[in-house]
Amino acid sequence: MKTLDQIAAELQGYDPQALRADMVNAFLERMVEPVHGVEGLGLFEALGRVLAQDVVSPLNVPPHDNSAMDGYAFEGSQLGTAPLHLQIVGTAFAGAAWQGTVHKGQCLRIMTGAIMPAVLDTVAPQELVRADAATVTIAPGLLSAGDNRRFAGEDIRAGSI
Repeated sequence: MKTLDQIAAELQGYDPQALRADMVNAFLERMVEPVHGVEGLGLFEALGRVLAQDVVSPLNVPPHDNSAMDGYAFEGSQLGTAPLHLQIVGTAFAGAAWQGTVHKGQCLRIMTGAIMPAVLDTVAPQELVRADAATVTIAPGLLSAGDNRRFAGEDIRAGSI
């Protein structure tokens, strides 16, 4: 394989400060060796190799809306200029959907990765609230609706490359 300097010397009118698009393409074509074959390898043997075809995700990652941290999930439209006081009605753990209902004025203790119940859209991190066994108080101005929630497919959408 030729060096960059050797390739540049072969290009008529080469000026690294003002290359036209066609000259960039010609330069790149001389640097690339075409692939002539395909071979199957195990994942651990494939390090440093190039895929012969796209890998398409069969599922969303994450697979569902979930909590980005340990805290308290609630409906974010309740946030305002006064402290928000919420009653804790249960706990959602990662790996299983919580089966209860959460209404306005209530929240759900939620762990990182736990599925967000349908009406809840915001998570207050446990470090930012005052909590006792039954209630949580969230100071105004700390959060916006939708904070600390990961959407289904936010990292990888099903069907994407």
